[in-house]
Amino acid sequence: MTIAPDTTRRAIYSTPTRVLGVVAMALCAFFTLNLLLTGSAASIWQFLPWLLLAGWAFYVLLWRPCLIVAPDGLRVINILRGHTIPFSELTAMRVLQTVSFDTTGGRIPSWGAPGAGKLGPKISTGTDGSRNASVPLTQAAVQNAWDAWERAGHHPAPDAEAPSADHPASQPGQAGKVESRWNLPAAVAGVLLAVLALVSALAP
Repeated sequence: MTIAPDTTRRAIYSTPTRVLGVVAMALCAFFTLNLLLTGSAASIWQFLPWLLLAGWAFYVLLWRPCLIVAPDGLRVINILRGHTIPFSELTAMRVLQTVSFDTTGGRIPSWGAPGAGKLGPKISTGTDGSRNASVPLTQAAVQNAWDAWERAGHHPAPDAEAPSADHPASQPGQAGKVESRWNLPAAVAGVLLAVLALVSALAP
């Protein structure tokens, strides 16, 4: 589990998951190169689309998901969707085995941010023999940025605690609101690769 060293924006992700993704994508690249160099035209047409589809799947599943902590809010990047959460719209953070954020627009899970683990927070023993639970990495990073945002004199939006039908809490495109968007390039690429792989499998 790593926080990328950045003074303004920090990317939080699970290091073991990303390492697994790199290994998987490297294997796909190796087999793809080997197929292009040694395979026949028929074998390339039969197997290349599946290798590309596997590489795409490893990217969106193992590499892409992460949590970006910025001075004014959070950017939750999941498999095919991204969520922008200003701190003014954040009401609570839940760090268990998984990480999720309660916002004025509803609860948003973060699939890439590391949680507290199956056994909960790690217990450390101090020099005086006392036992203390360490704060999970994701919780510490978000809490520090959130506290800094509040110390800068910012305050939640007036309707943050009580969204109504006339003033919905989440409307994409409005400044200061929770925004949720699909990653269209990644989704379109996946659909095209899946169609191409099916065509190659069904072709005589």
